[in-house]
Amino acid sequence: MEEPLVSSPAVHPSASSFPPLVLTAAVMPPPAPLHLRLLHVSHLPLPSSRHFASSITPGPLTARPFSPRRASSSRRRAPSVLRATEGDAAAAAGPEGFEEELERLLELLPGELRRRVEGHPELPALVEVVMDLGRPPLARFPSGDFLLSHRPISFDELHHATAKVGDFGGDNRAGISRTLHRISAIRNRKGDIVGLTCRVGRAVPGSAILLQDLVKDGGSLLLIGPPGVGKTTVIREIARMLADDYKKRVMIVDTSNEIGGDGDIPHPGIGNARRLQVPNQEMQHKVLIEAVENHMPQAIVIDEIGTKLEAMAASTIAQRGIQLVASAHGVTIENLTMNPSLEMLVGGIQSVTLGDEEANRRRVQKTVLERKGPSTFTYAVEIVSKTELRVHRSLEATVDALLAGRLPNVEIRKLGSNMSVQKEVSVQKEQFHRGSFQIGPEFEADSLSNARTSLDSAFHLDSAEGHIEKFNESEEGFNLYAYGAVLDIRGNCLASD
Repeated sequence: MEEPLVSSPAVHPSASSFPPLVLTAAVMPPPAPLHLRLLHVSHLPLPSSRHFASSITPGPLTARPFSPRRASSSRRRAPSVLRATEGDAAAAAGPEGFEEELERLLELLPGELRRRVEGHPELPALVEVVMDLGRPPLARFPSGDFLLSHRPISFDELHHATAKVGDFGGDNRAGISRTLHRISAIRNRKGDIVGLTCRVGRAVPGSAILLQDLVKDGGSLLLIGPPGVGKTTVIREIARMLADDYKKRVMIVDTSNEIGGDGDIPHPGIGNARRLQVPNQEMQHKVLIEAVENHMPQAIVIDEIGTKLEAMAASTIAQRGIQLVASAHGVTIENLTMNPSLEMLVGGIQSVTLGDEEANRRRVQKTVLERKGPSTFTYAVEIVSKTELRVHRSLEATVDALLAGRLPNVEIRKLGSNMSVQKEVSVQKEQFHRGSFQIGPEFEADSLSNARTSLDSAFHLDSAEGHIEKFNESEEGFNLYAYGAVLDIRGNCLASD
């Protein structure tokens, strides 16, 4: 009879509770102890992949003690490690990050004023706090101004606020380190500060979702809008989008530290974009050229182009094949064409004298205005509000149409309640020629009304009240008062001056 082969004891720490496994040369079904042992092993926690891979190595099999408590603690720590690798931008953009930044702004206020602001139901939507010497302080919210106290502001309270901010520059602006808040000063003739405007700065994720397709296309983009409409917020989000989502080398030329915040360390709201601070606003055009020559950017972001030198520098950058994103003060593109300092952004405007034959062919006067050269930007966006934009997909075509007295192509975009992009109407210039015309099914009454409102504001037209006949709501079409005539969009001329 053959001697039985006795296997060595199992290496698992719990193997001592099982009897030795006896194997014989004869064919026999798997023993019950082996089956029970497998069931017992299946209930043990599995080690991590790194430990498991390192244990499968050639050589003698050795026992490795494993602590389930250590495994559970490592699993609990995993989410925090993941959050750390996502970057500080997402954390700073959240409610907790903004609350901390808002508290740092409220620290500038005296105790009584701060408690009044903190007790307001619209505190998260605070726009700014105004403190003028000898006047009661005000807090401005979207719903209106809120009086903080009937007691006028004193010199000591202004000094208390200015002591907590950075140094004021030549533009009388200062900030709070690592925040987006802007503190603007009003000085008297002696240079003493007699008023402060403490404006709240926010990084709003998704504020540029209406322009995502334009940013992705890689063309240069110009944002136009009046002060306070949200140009800086949108341009900051575009910089983050280019750097983080599309992995481009982005340089921000920050005029007053409004995009990247005050201090040497930029605000997390700009993502991985880099920032060049401008020591003096008169030097901004030189900093623009420096950004191109020294840092090899793929995209440059500028806020508030306002001088002819800056417009010339922006034109030079665009001709080098770099994506340019900038903002300028104005209401419509027509404002830029009439601004001698900024007309270069749209290609420049020149007066041209036509021959008799050409003037008759065009049915215009002999002296006309034309675009001088190529536009610096591919697209232009007129910011109507924080949720509505007017997009011009071809800035050159828009300028040409305006100079020729035609209506440009306009695409109106609105942000829905569920953060969806709504393209309500696209107005084509051919639709406003006299002659037979039929309205397509996509043009509804509300869309046509929005188009008329947008076009009236774009061309500063008179309302022409009393000149336009009223139609029933069931009738399609609308009337347009332009160039001295009241036109029915269906092609009929109703009246003429």
